[in-house]
Amino acid sequence: MPYSLLLFDYDGTLCDTRQAIGHALRRTFQELDHPEPLPEVLEGVVHQGLPLAQTLGRFYPAGSTALPDNWLPVYRHLYATEAEPLVQPFAGALEVLAAATAQGAQIVVLSNKGLPILEDSLSRLGLRQYALLVLGDGSTNAAGERVALKPAPDLFTQLIQPRFPDHSLASTLMIGDTATDLKFARNCGIASCWASYGFGQEADSLAQNPTYIIQSLREVLPIIKENHQ
Repeated sequence: MPYSLLLFDYDGTLCDTRQAIGHALRRTFQELDHPEPLPEVLEGVVHQGLPLAQTLGRFYPAGSTALPDNWLPVYRHLYATEAEPLVQPFAGALEVLAAATAQGAQIVVLSNKGLPILEDSLSRLGLRQYALLVLGDGSTNAAGERVALKPAPDLFTQLIQPRFPDHSLASTLMIGDTATDLKFARNCGIASCWASYGFGQEADSLAQNPTYIIQSLREVLPIIKENHQ
């Protein structure tokens, strides 16, 4: 059967957010009077695709038990007001989502990014119209509880599967660029496609044994049509 439920990561898969994230992090360090890490250190942390609190926590002084309350709002404000306009969709993003929709696939965009900025960015870039569901940091379940982010399977088991009950595990494909995305797919019991052009580090990503590997976003289209068990 072809893949009929497509789960797309946002950062590094649909959209190139390198400049935006780097700008927001550097400005956050400036605003908080925190030493800016070396570029290779900053890049290495960003490429792990962790939730924002964990990403910022990697830069907080060693030995501290908790990230100060002001770090997340400062970063989010700077990202929304200064950095988000730097985001651009990867080549073929609109084409791929439109073609997949035309083929009858249903699309979910899920990210560890904050939900409000994720929704705004997808709308600005013309991508939101193709996603039947958008999930991110701040998504809640039926009980109003915040749902754990990738690589935990909770976004899938609590929000995606109930919304799309007609799709089997075998007909669902996760497309993402980091080991976090690939671990999420494994934890959900679904196929995975590693977007090697994104943030993810090769060794970490390949260690997750992705079902497919693509070098550009357009390469996902023939995979969607593929017949598989």
